[in-house]
Amino acid sequence: MTGKILKAAVLAVLCTSMVSCGRRVELAGNNDPARSDSSDSDIRSLTAEASTEFEEPTTEEPTEPGAPKKAEISTDMPSGYELPEKCVLDLEAVLQEPELPTGCEVTALTEALNYYGFDIDKVDLCDNYLIKDYNGYYYMDEAYVGDPHSNNGFGCFAPVIVKTANDYFDSIQSDWYAKDLSGSSLEELCYQIEQGRPVIVWVTMGMVESYPNYKFTTGNGKDFMFNDYQHCVVIYGFDYENKTIHTADPIVGNIEYDMELFDKIFQIQENQAVVLLGNEESAGKIYATDEEIEEWFKVNRPSEDEEAEEDYEEEEILAEDVQSAEGYYEG
Repeated sequence: MTGKILKAAVLAVLCTSMVSCGRRVELAGNNDPARSDSSDSDIRSLTAEASTEFEEPTTEEPTEPGAPKKAEISTDMPSGYELPEKCVLDLEAVLQEPELPTGCEVTALTEALNYYGFDIDKVDLCDNYLIKDYNGYYYMDEAYVGDPHSNNGFGCFAPVIVKTANDYFDSIQSDWYAKDLSGSSLEELCYQIEQGRPVIVWVTMGMVESYPNYKFTTGNGKDFMFNDYQHCVVIYGFDYENKTIHTADPIVGNIEYDMELFDKIFQIQENQAVVLLGNEESAGKIYATDEEIEEWFKVNRPSEDEEAEEDYEEEEILAEDVQSAEGYYEG
């Protein structure tokens, strides 16, 4: 049933094109034959919707006995708090192209992780941790819809980046975690920056004023709304005197955008924002061994062979149950 819904959605947009993270997106989305042959059986549970072929992330042997206890850090801006005129953190942009032409969200997460000293590459993070849905079954708050390695990717929203970050932290046994700050004002995000925390935010490419204008029904029955120029960046500084926001833009690099315009686009994208939190002494540290990380992947990202074996076992059990039932009624 979901396959029929998806095919109808794809046919409905066969001649429609969108723009996401720097490239126009052909919404037929099935230029890759390997993708177009997908069936309903390809839809797995969300925790298993990751790239099944991954390169083991480069790690180092842990030098600490274990991560410190998770710190519950408040992100609330105190009432009446006065921000300084200017605050700029030292953060270098990471460019999404050429490897991830529509992977701005995971690239922005990489920028934030690198800022704190976590040595993870955007491609490793994308291929090994980002939940992806190539079939249009889920909405963008559940998985990255499309293929970030192609020009046909749509994108994802804050909850997916939170999960991607937390899966990464979990795999390396870190106490760090991501927090969804969606709904915050730009001023409240500037407070995060003043506290030394860069913020991942959803805007549009070049701050183009663009609204969601595309709709179809996903495989799980949700309306899919898409902003033509949807984009994700990291903000790491503000300047109230010059009225600018310092931004690490995965398309153009480090750049300043007009504060008023940035705020308007940020609100159009429903004030989506994510920050990373943790103990300062554990920033950038890997506490898991290579063997422990490999075991994490076996449990949380099963390979196609393992999934196929599980499906086969389930089918055998079902067949036995059917035979037993038939025998019961025949008897």
